[in-house]
Amino acid sequence: LRDAEMQRALEQLRRDARDALGEVIGDRLNNPGDDMWAGVMQGFDAAAAQAEAQLQRRMDLAEVAAGDAREQLRRRVRRGVWEDMVAALKEELADQMVLLKLRSALEDRFRYDAAGLPRVWKPADDIDAQFARARAAAQALLPLFSRIDASASRVLPAPLASAAGAFFPQGFDAEKTLTLVAPARARELGKRFAREADALYLEAKRAMVATQNRVPAWVLALLVVLGWNEAMAILFNPLYLVLTALLVGSAFVLHSLRLWGPALRAVSGLASVANDHVHELLVEAVNRTEPARAARREPRAADDIELEALGDESPVLSASGEERSSASSSKSQLHA
Repeated sequence: LRDAEMQRALEQLRRDARDALGEVIGDRLNNPGDDMWAGVMQGFDAAAAQAEAQLQRRMDLAEVAAGDAREQLRRRVRRGVWEDMVAALKEELADQMVLLKLRSALEDRFRYDAAGLPRVWKPADDIDAQFARARAAAQALLPLFSRIDASASRVLPAPLASAAGAFFPQGFDAEKTLTLVAPARARELGKRFAREADALYLEAKRAMVATQNRVPAWVLALLVVLGWNEAMAILFNPLYLVLTALLVGSAFVLHSLRLWGPALRAVSGLASVANDHVHELLVEAVNRTEPARAARREPRAADDIELEALGDESPVLSASGEERSSASSSKSQLHA
């Protein structure tokens, strides 16, 4: 019963230490610097000391015998706090998280100045040198993230390999847990970050080139010379002058009041209504012309039917024609 109670106590202490370490690790790794691991190890020392103090009270309440039993429990809680710290670090240093931290460090040095203000690149600025310095500083963080530096801890033994059996339980090798990012993984992350950094550099370069693109002065002079006659025609024609003044004034009002969006939507709506109206007129005109064409085609169909009926009585007609021809021939003989 006492062992089960102490096991629950150890689990509770580990959860409390995990919560405290999570805040410290997130803050330190999101703001990396030379003192990053010093801050992380200070958080570990504080969490381990707090866990040991609470464990001491639990052991006193449970009346755990002094000696090896208490020391084993202390070593177990230290190991638990260390393992929770390593797990939190590995979670914080997943691939996407590492790339995000490196990109954030690059942007802080490349897009913002020392005062934290956004940079506005000018033609005289050396963007290549500034980008090279920012990228080198960001890439230097990858080796810093790759391995835990436990030298700043005040409670861990100086050679960490000797911590087993003295600070941690016997057989626990803390040296193997120091590596957070393997060398092969670090190289792959470096390549991926280089591609993202190049994309950021090209974006800044295009923005600077876009700001440098201006219309040459000789083009403006050429436009003035070629459009001189049209300008004079507008100035000396009252109708053109009034129409131009109205258009310029309307454009100025729309631009000043920022009404280009509503104006374009209104014009688009009017164009859509006009298109629908013209479509309806065309459909109506087509519907009107179709009955007239059908009416003109109906008599032709009736004539065809009558001709077919006459064709059926063709023998009778041919007989009467022969009688008329014989009568006319007899009349001609009598006159002769």
